[in-house]
Amino acid sequence: MDGTNGLKETTRVTAPVASNTLSVNVFTAPGKAMVGERPRPFGEPLGFDPATSTLIFGEHDAVLVDAMTTVAEAEALADWIALHNRNLETIYITHAHFDHFYGLSVLLDRFPGARAIATPKAVEGIQMYLSPPVQQLARRMFPGQVPTKLLGPQPYEGDTFTLEGHELRIIEQGRTDCPDSTSLYVPSIGLIVAGDVVYNQCRMYVGDTTPESRQNWIAALDRLAALNPAVVVAGHKKTGAPDSPSTIQDTKRYLQDFDRLQKTATSDQQLFDQMTELYPYWVANQSWLMFGFPQS
Repeated sequence: MDGTNGLKETTRVTAPVASNTLSVNVFTAPGKAMVGERPRPFGEPLGFDPATSTLIFGEHDAVLVDAMTTVAEAEALADWIALHNRNLETIYITHAHFDHFYGLSVLLDRFPGARAIATPKAVEGIQMYLSPPVQQLARRMFPGQVPTKLLGPQPYEGDTFTLEGHELRIIEQGRTDCPDSTSLYVPSIGLIVAGDVVYNQCRMYVGDTTPESRQNWIAALDRLAALNPAVVVAGHKKTGAPDSPSTIQDTKRYLQDFDRLQKTATSDQQLFDQMTELYPYWVANQSWLMFGFPQS
Protein backbone atom coordinates (compact mmCIF):
# COMPACT_ATOMS: atom_id res chain seq x y z
CA MET A 1 0.00 0.00 0.00
CA ASP A 2 1.19 3.51 -0.68
CA GLY A 3 0.92 4.52 2.97
CA THR A 4 -1.92 6.99 2.53
CA ASN A 5 -5.41 6.21 3.67
CA GLY A 6 -6.72 9.79 3.71
CA LEU A 7 -8.65 11.24 0.80
CA LYS A 8 -6.34 14.25 0.86
CA GLU A 9 -4.04 12.11 -1.30
CA THR A 10 -6.68 11.52 -3.98
CA THR A 11 -5.29 12.49 -7.36
CA ARG A 12 -7.04 13.93 -10.38
CA VAL A 13 -5.26 12.95 -13.55
CA THR A 14 -6.11 14.45 -16.93
CA ALA A 15 -5.31 11.86 -19.57
CA PRO A 16 -3.57 13.18 -22.67
CA VAL A 17 -6.39 12.55 -25.15
CA ALA A 18 -6.45 14.65 -28.31
CA SER A 19 -10.15 15.33 -28.85
CA ASN A 20 -12.14 18.49 -29.42
CA THR A 21 -15.33 16.88 -28.18
CA LEU A 22 -14.69 14.30 -25.44
CA SER A 23 -12.22 14.43 -22.56
CA VAL A 24 -11.41 12.12 -19.66
CA ASN A 25 -10.35 12.67 -16.07
CA VAL A 26 -9.48 9.97 -13.55
CA PHE A 27 -10.23 10.08 -9.83
CA THR A 28 -8.02 7.83 -7.71
CA ALA A 29 -8.91 7.03 -4.11
CA PRO A 30 -5.89 5.77 -2.15
CA GLY A 31 -5.69 2.33 -0.59
CA LYS A 32 -7.68 1.92 2.61
CA ALA A 33 -7.15 -0.15 5.73
CA MET A 34 -9.46 -3.06 6.46
CA VAL A 35 -10.35 -4.35 9.92
CA GLY A 36 -9.16 -7.88 10.65
CA GLU A 37 -6.13 -10.12 10.82
CA ARG A 38 -4.05 -11.17 7.85
CA PRO A 39 -5.01 -14.66 6.66
CA ARG A 40 -1.29 -15.49 6.45
CA PRO A 41 1.61 -14.26 8.60
CA PHE A 42 3.31 -12.30 5.83
CA GLY A 43 2.56 -9.29 3.68
CA GLU A 44 1.16 -5.90 4.64
CA PRO A 45 -1.77 -5.34 7.03
CA LEU A 46 -5.22 -5.94 5.59
CA GLY A 47 -6.34 -3.33 3.12
CA PHE A 48 -7.73 -2.64 -0.34
CA ASP A 49 -5.91 -1.42 -3.43
CA PRO A 50 -6.24 2.19 -4.55
CA ALA A 51 -9.31 2.39 -6.80
CA THR A 52 -10.34 4.54 -9.74
CA SER A 53 -13.47 6.17 -11.10
CA THR A 54 -13.34 7.70 -14.57
CA LEU A 55 -15.29 10.69 -15.88
CA ILE A 56 -15.74 10.94 -19.64
CA PHE A 57 -17.25 14.27 -20.62
CA GLY A 58 -18.20 16.42 -23.57
CA GLU A 59 -19.33 20.00 -23.83
CA HIS A 60 -22.47 19.48 -21.73
CA ASP A 61 -22.82 15.88 -20.51
CA ALA A 62 -20.75 13.21 -18.78
CA VAL A 63 -20.49 9.48 -18.08
CA LEU A 64 -18.92 8.07 -14.91
CA VAL A 65 -17.35 4.62 -14.79
CA ASP A 66 -17.43 2.92 -11.36
CA ALA A 67 -18.55 4.38 -8.06
CA MET A 68 -16.14 3.65 -5.17
CA THR A 69 -16.89 1.90 -1.86
CA THR A 70 -17.23 4.16 1.16
CA VAL A 71 -19.28 7.25 1.95
CA ALA A 72 -16.15 9.40 2.20
CA GLU A 73 -14.84 8.19 -1.16
CA ALA A 74 -18.19 8.65 -2.91
CA GLU A 75 -18.75 12.11 -1.42
CA ALA A 76 -15.27 13.22 -2.50
CA LEU A 77 -15.94 11.75 -5.94
CA ALA A 78 -19.28 13.60 -6.17
CA ASP A 79 -17.62 16.90 -5.23
CA TRP A 80 -14.97 16.29 -7.90
CA ILE A 81 -17.60 15.49 -10.55
CA ALA A 82 -19.46 18.70 -9.69
CA LEU A 83 -16.32 20.73 -10.42
CA HIS A 84 -16.63 19.71 -14.08
CA ASN A 85 -19.99 21.51 -14.47
CA ARG A 86 -21.45 18.77 -16.64
CA ASN A 87 -24.76 16.93 -16.58
CA LEU A 88 -24.02 13.41 -15.34
CA GLU A 89 -26.13 11.19 -17.60
CA THR A 90 -24.88 7.68 -16.88
CA ILE A 91 -22.94 5.77 -14.24
CA TYR A 92 -21.56 2.56 -15.72
CA ILE A 93 -20.42 -0.23 -13.36
CA THR A 94 -17.79 -2.51 -14.86
CA HIS A 95 -18.28 -5.59 -12.66
CA ALA A 96 -19.78 -6.95 -9.46
CA HIS A 97 -17.07 -6.38 -6.83
CA PHE A 98 -18.45 -4.10 -4.13
CA ASP A 99 -15.47 -1.74 -4.15
CA HIS A 100 -16.74 -0.52 -7.53
CA PHE A 101 -20.40 0.12 -6.72
CA TYR A 102 -21.17 0.45 -2.99
CA GLY A 103 -20.81 4.24 -3.32
CA LEU A 104 -23.56 4.33 -5.94
CA SER A 105 -26.35 5.50 -3.61
CA VAL A 106 -24.31 8.52 -2.54
CA LEU A 107 -23.75 9.49 -6.17
CA LEU A 108 -27.39 9.02 -7.16
CA ASP A 109 -28.46 11.21 -4.26
CA ARG A 110 -26.16 13.95 -5.56
CA PHE A 111 -27.01 13.39 -9.24
CA PRO A 112 -30.63 12.16 -9.26
CA GLY A 113 -30.94 12.57 -13.02
CA ALA A 114 -28.25 9.99 -13.72
CA ARG A 115 -29.01 6.39 -14.62
CA ALA A 116 -26.86 3.58 -13.23
CA ILE A 117 -26.31 0.62 -15.56
CA ALA A 118 -24.30 -2.57 -15.94
CA THR A 119 -24.53 -5.65 -18.11
CA PRO A 120 -27.23 -8.15 -17.10
CA LYS A 121 -24.59 -10.69 -16.07
CA ALA A 122 -22.80 -8.12 -13.92
CA VAL A 123 -26.11 -7.10 -12.32
CA GLU A 124 -26.74 -10.74 -11.46
CA GLY A 125 -23.38 -10.89 -9.69
CA ILE A 126 -24.04 -7.58 -7.95
CA GLN A 127 -27.14 -9.05 -6.31
CA MET A 128 -24.88 -11.42 -4.38
CA TYR A 129 -22.80 -8.49 -3.12
CA LEU A 130 -26.03 -6.78 -2.02
CA SER A 131 -27.09 -9.85 0.00
CA PRO A 132 -27.24 -9.42 3.80
CA PRO A 133 -24.24 -11.70 4.53
CA VAL A 134 -21.94 -9.81 2.15
CA GLN A 135 -23.20 -6.43 3.35
CA GLN A 136 -22.48 -7.49 6.93
CA LEU A 137 -18.99 -8.62 5.96
CA ALA A 138 -18.28 -5.30 4.23
CA ARG A 139 -19.50 -3.36 7.26
CA ARG A 140 -17.18 -5.37 9.50
CA MET A 141 -14.27 -4.69 7.16
CA PHE A 142 -15.02 -0.97 6.98
CA PRO A 143 -16.95 -0.11 10.16
CA GLY A 144 -18.96 3.09 9.93
CA GLN A 145 -17.78 3.75 6.36
CA VAL A 146 -20.19 1.85 4.08
CA PRO A 147 -23.35 3.74 3.01
CA THR A 148 -26.46 2.85 4.99
CA LYS A 149 -28.42 2.52 1.76
CA LEU A 150 -26.89 0.30 -0.89
CA LEU A 151 -28.13 0.24 -4.47
CA GLY A 152 -27.23 -1.68 -7.58
CA PRO A 153 -27.35 -0.59 -11.21
CA GLN A 154 -30.08 -1.52 -13.67
CA PRO A 155 -29.41 -4.18 -16.32
CA TYR A 156 -28.51 -2.72 -19.71
CA GLU A 157 -29.13 -5.04 -22.64
CA GLY A 158 -27.20 -3.20 -25.32
CA ASP A 159 -23.50 -3.36 -26.08
CA THR A 160 -23.13 0.36 -26.83
CA PHE A 161 -24.45 3.67 -25.55
CA THR A 162 -23.60 7.24 -26.48
CA LEU A 163 -22.29 10.47 -25.01
CA GLU A 164 -22.95 13.56 -27.11
CA GLY A 165 -23.09 11.39 -30.21
CA HIS A 166 -19.91 9.45 -29.43
CA GLU A 167 -20.15 5.68 -29.12
CA LEU A 168 -19.10 3.95 -25.91
CA ARG A 169 -18.69 0.21 -26.43
CA ILE A 170 -19.10 -2.39 -23.71
CA ILE A 171 -16.59 -5.22 -24.00
CA GLU A 172 -17.71 -8.34 -22.15
CA GLN A 173 -14.57 -10.04 -20.87
CA GLY A 174 -15.83 -13.09 -19.00
CA ARG A 175 -13.80 -14.21 -16.00
CA THR A 176 -10.83 -12.02 -14.97
CA ASP A 177 -10.48 -11.16 -11.27
CA CYS A 178 -14.28 -11.49 -11.12
CA PRO A 179 -16.88 -13.37 -13.13
CA ASP A 180 -18.47 -11.42 -15.98
CA SER A 181 -16.03 -8.53 -16.02
CA THR A 182 -16.36 -5.78 -18.61
CA SER A 183 -14.33 -2.92 -20.03
CA LEU A 184 -15.54 0.24 -21.76
CA TYR A 185 -14.03 1.45 -25.05
CA VAL A 186 -14.44 4.93 -26.52
CA PRO A 187 -13.03 4.62 -30.05
CA SER A 188 -13.28 8.32 -30.94
CA ILE A 189 -10.61 9.18 -28.35
CA GLY A 190 -8.75 5.88 -28.13
CA LEU A 191 -9.79 5.37 -24.51
CA ILE A 192 -10.22 2.09 -22.66
CA VAL A 193 -11.64 2.16 -19.14
CA ALA A 194 -10.59 -1.37 -18.35
CA GLY A 195 -12.20 -2.09 -14.99
CA ASP A 196 -10.33 -4.81 -13.13
CA VAL A 197 -9.14 -6.42 -16.34
CA VAL A 198 -6.10 -4.14 -16.00
CA TYR A 199 -4.11 -3.21 -12.88
CA ASN A 200 -1.62 -0.35 -12.81
CA GLN A 201 1.28 -0.90 -10.39
CA CYS A 202 -1.05 -2.48 -7.81
CA ARG A 203 -0.93 -6.05 -6.53
CA MET A 204 -3.51 -8.00 -8.44
CA TYR A 205 -6.38 -10.02 -7.00
CA VAL A 206 -5.40 -13.46 -8.25
CA GLY A 207 -6.55 -15.25 -5.09
CA ASP A 208 -9.85 -16.22 -6.71
CA THR A 209 -8.40 -17.46 -10.00
CA THR A 210 -7.34 -20.78 -11.50
CA PRO A 211 -4.83 -21.54 -14.27
CA GLU A 212 -7.77 -21.77 -16.67
CA SER A 213 -9.35 -18.49 -15.60
CA ARG A 214 -6.00 -16.74 -15.81
CA GLN A 215 -5.77 -17.82 -19.44
CA ASN A 216 -9.16 -16.22 -20.04
CA TRP A 217 -7.87 -13.10 -18.30
CA ILE A 218 -4.85 -13.02 -20.62
CA ALA A 219 -7.17 -13.40 -23.62
CA ALA A 220 -9.16 -10.42 -22.34
CA LEU A 221 -5.97 -8.38 -22.16
CA ASP A 222 -5.07 -9.37 -25.71
CA ARG A 223 -8.48 -8.13 -26.88
CA LEU A 224 -7.77 -4.75 -25.32
CA ALA A 225 -4.26 -4.55 -26.76
CA ALA A 226 -5.62 -5.27 -30.24
CA LEU A 227 -7.62 -2.03 -30.05
CA ASN A 228 -4.34 -0.08 -29.96
CA PRO A 229 -5.63 2.40 -27.36
CA ALA A 230 -4.06 5.76 -26.55
CA VAL A 231 -5.14 5.76 -22.89
CA VAL A 232 -5.93 2.83 -20.57
CA VAL A 233 -7.45 3.42 -17.15
CA ALA A 234 -7.06 0.49 -14.76
CA GLY A 235 -9.66 -0.35 -12.13
CA HIS A 236 -6.90 -0.18 -9.50
CA LYS A 237 -3.80 1.93 -9.86
CA LYS A 238 -0.94 3.32 -7.83
CA THR A 239 -1.64 6.93 -6.96
CA GLY A 240 -0.13 9.18 -9.61
CA ALA A 241 0.70 6.41 -12.08
CA PRO A 242 0.14 7.37 -15.74
CA ASP A 243 -2.80 5.82 -17.59
CA SER A 244 -0.54 4.20 -20.15
CA PRO A 245 -1.41 1.47 -22.67
CA SER A 246 1.67 -0.36 -21.37
CA THR A 247 -0.38 -1.36 -18.32
CA ILE A 248 -2.07 -4.01 -20.46
CA GLN A 249 1.23 -5.81 -21.01
CA ASP A 250 2.28 -5.20 -17.39
CA THR A 251 -0.89 -6.94 -16.20
CA LYS A 252 -0.35 -9.82 -18.62
CA ARG A 253 3.25 -10.22 -17.46
CA TYR A 254 2.17 -10.36 -13.81
CA LEU A 255 -0.28 -13.17 -14.59
CA GLN A 256 2.33 -15.08 -16.57
CA ASP A 257 4.92 -14.68 -13.80
CA PHE A 258 2.42 -15.84 -11.19
CA ASP A 259 1.53 -18.90 -13.28
CA ARG A 260 5.18 -19.77 -13.86
CA LEU A 261 6.28 -19.37 -10.24
CA GLN A 262 3.23 -21.09 -8.77
CA LYS A 263 4.22 -24.32 -10.52
CA THR A 264 7.53 -24.57 -8.66
CA ALA A 265 7.00 -22.71 -5.38
CA THR A 266 7.16 -24.98 -2.34
CA SER A 267 5.05 -22.71 -0.12
CA ASP A 268 2.71 -19.74 -0.29
CA GLN A 269 5.33 -17.56 1.35
CA GLN A 270 7.96 -18.52 -1.19
CA LEU A 271 5.60 -17.61 -4.03
CA PHE A 272 4.69 -14.36 -2.30
CA ASP A 273 8.34 -13.45 -1.78
CA GLN A 274 9.23 -14.27 -5.38
CA MET A 275 6.45 -12.06 -6.72
CA THR A 276 7.46 -9.28 -4.33
CA GLU A 277 11.00 -9.46 -5.67
CA LEU A 278 9.75 -9.19 -9.25
CA TYR A 279 7.37 -6.30 -8.51
CA PRO A 280 8.99 -4.37 -5.65
CA TYR A 281 7.32 -1.03 -6.42
CA TRP A 282 3.76 -2.27 -6.87
CA VAL A 283 1.55 -1.18 -3.96
CA ALA A 284 -0.92 -3.06 -1.74
CA ASN A 285 1.36 -6.04 -1.10
CA GLN A 286 -1.16 -8.08 0.86
CA SER A 287 -1.28 -11.85 1.00
CA TRP A 288 -5.07 -12.06 0.68
CA LEU A 289 -4.91 -10.57 -2.82
CA MET A 290 -2.67 -13.45 -3.89
CA PHE A 291 -4.20 -16.32 -1.94
CA GLY A 292 -7.67 -15.20 -0.85
CA PHE A 293 -9.10 -15.98 2.57
CA PRO A 294 -9.30 -19.47 4.11
CA GLN A 295 -12.65 -21.11 3.50
CA SER A 296 -14.65 -21.46 6.70
